[in-house]
Amino acid sequence: MSFTNSNDYITGRKPVPTAAGGETLVVRFTLAVATADLALNTIGQVGILPAGHVPVEVRIDSTDIDSSTAAAVIAVGIWDGSGASLSTDAIDGGGLWGDTGGVLTIAFDKAITRLLNNMATVGPSSVDRKLGLKVTTAPTTAVAGTIGVTLTYRPA
Repeated sequence: MSFTNSNDYITGRKPVPTAAGGETLVVRFTLAVATADLALNTIGQVGILPAGHVPVEVRIDSTDIDSSTAAAVIAVGIWDGSGASLSTDAIDGGGLWGDTGGVLTIAFDKAITRLLNNMATVGPSSVDRKLGLKVTTAPTTAVAGTIGVTLTYRPA
């Protein structure tokens, strides 16, 4: 299942900034999520890593998407295009960039999770790549809200 909503970056209505030189860029992508979007293994697109760029850091934040306990875990990485998983291709880092695992026990909506797993090995691509989110542990009591992903990236 994929996410119900999209955003202006995914639909192409808003271009993702690209570097004119060697500068580092930071873009925050937001996505409104419905309660059905928070079901186990739901995956979808949230932003874009532009062609010729590699990630430096990614952070995830959200409104309170679980009204009972902080059980939800959201993984981030390059969307594999199938709608079933995040990419495990070597050029995309070989796996998930990380997930919100340990932070959600204190309340996801009160913390920003910084993820770095597999990002150091992401290689440049000649095409834009979609940044994906996957629900790897569903919330106990899902609540519609907003998930934000802040991507820091640089030219390769």
